[in-house]
Amino acid sequence: MSLNEELADVEREIIGRLGEDIRSLFDTQISTAESHLSTAHSLSVGSIAPDFSLIATGGQTVSLQSALRSGPVILTFYRGSWCSFCNMALKIWQDYLPEISGKGATLYAISPEIPAKGREFKEAARLEYELLCDADNKVGDAYGLVFTLPVDAQNKLASLDIDVGNSNGNGDWDVPVTATFIVGKDQRIQLVDCGPDYRQRLEPEIVISKL
Repeated sequence: MSLNEELADVEREIIGRLGEDIRSLFDTQISTAESHLSTAHSLSVGSIAPDFSLIATGGQTVSLQSALRSGPVILTFYRGSWCSFCNMALKIWQDYLPEISGKGATLYAISPEIPAKGREFKEAARLEYELLCDADNKVGDAYGLVFTLPVDAQNKLASLDIDVGNSNGNGDWDVPVTATFIVGKDQRIQLVDCGPDYRQRLEPEIVISKL
């Protein structure tokens, strides 16, 4: 199955478990992300990718410039391990690691979630690539992605025992729009996939074909 077929299955499972009313939770988040993207400073193909130094789940610091010394880098921004759609996407990316490394590239996934949360998910999902902690969403903001989840979504997620502020470690319910970038060795962006609907992502095969 493709990534988006798997994500469609995630949506069906959530609706089957929680009922049709849960669609309003999807819709309000997507609408807010769409509003953000309409005014955000967006990065485009050819732009210089903002550099960063972030803590990986293993405790080491990863910088973009250092990573680029060994080849192009795929950056995929996700909301956090509390998001079932993001979880599935990260698991699917694991299957493509041989193709990514075969092209001399490296994959990193970035979220505002504290390292302990990322480490817990990485170990449970047996991911072999690094998850990076973007504390306070500073890198996501530099890439034009960060918005605050609307209050009605916050309340609904809280009723499901999902505390995004706690996962972020600072009490803020800020998340990045889900997005994927390819950054070339010259630090210029070669591919951008950024849309408001976190239930849909660019297929890994298409991303890898652009390396």
